[in-house]
Amino acid sequence: MAQLLKSLVGTSLESDFSEDDIQLDEDLKVIGPIAGHARMRHINQGILVDGWVDLTVELECTRCLKHFEQPQHVDFEERFYPTVDVVTGIPVEPVDAEDAFPIDDHHLVDLTEAIRQQVLLAIPIVTLCREDCAGLCAQCGKDLNEGPCECQPEPDARFSVLKTLLQQDNS
Repeated sequence: MAQLLKSLVGTSLESDFSEDDIQLDEDLKVIGPIAGHARMRHINQGILVDGWVDLTVELECTRCLKHFEQPQHVDFEERFYPTVDVVTGIPVEPVDAEDAFPIDDHHLVDLTEAIRQQVLLAIPIVTLCREDCAGLCAQCGKDLNEGPCECQPEPDARFSVLKTLLQQDNS
């Protein structure tokens, strides 16, 4: 990044990247390698990095609780600011921006945290192993994707008053 930081504002550099063994988050299991593309542009306060990443994550189905693999294509765009002056090596004051990441003292950009945040945002709130997942039986816990269970539905106690009214009308 040192050369890019020394160049004119607006100069850009593009690069493909891949990582064979990476874990982005302790609660998020990445299956296999990740691959992506990044474009880095020199801006007034540092470097603007945008691009995309393809990866496969292991998720848990919200309905049946089985683990399944989900391919993801995630776009990202983040700002990185220098922590040391590229010419003198003197530490610089940090940029007062919550959405900017630091460039380390060796002028290296680590995309891991930026990608981790975007991957977590891309995961749906309700994760389903398949659209028609039947889930688990509320009484016995059987996986209803494997077939129906032997449970009889319990009558809802809220409707017991209606049942007695129906019985009175029939009498």
